[in-house]
Amino acid sequence: MKNQTTPPPAAPFFELRIGGLQMTIQQVPYRLLTLAASILGPLAGATWLAR
Repeated sequence: MKNQTTPPPAAPFFELRIGGLQMTIQQVPYRLLTLAASILGPLAGATWLAR
């Protein structure tokens, strides 16, 4: 039998460390990014074009 080793953990997508606060995002939150873009995109466009 061969020795089976587990692969090393994947590098996080985003990691933020400020003092005692540590925030780690393992995977890209595609649904959240899509929702934010669909809401903020038109708002930014309306603000830009209203000038």
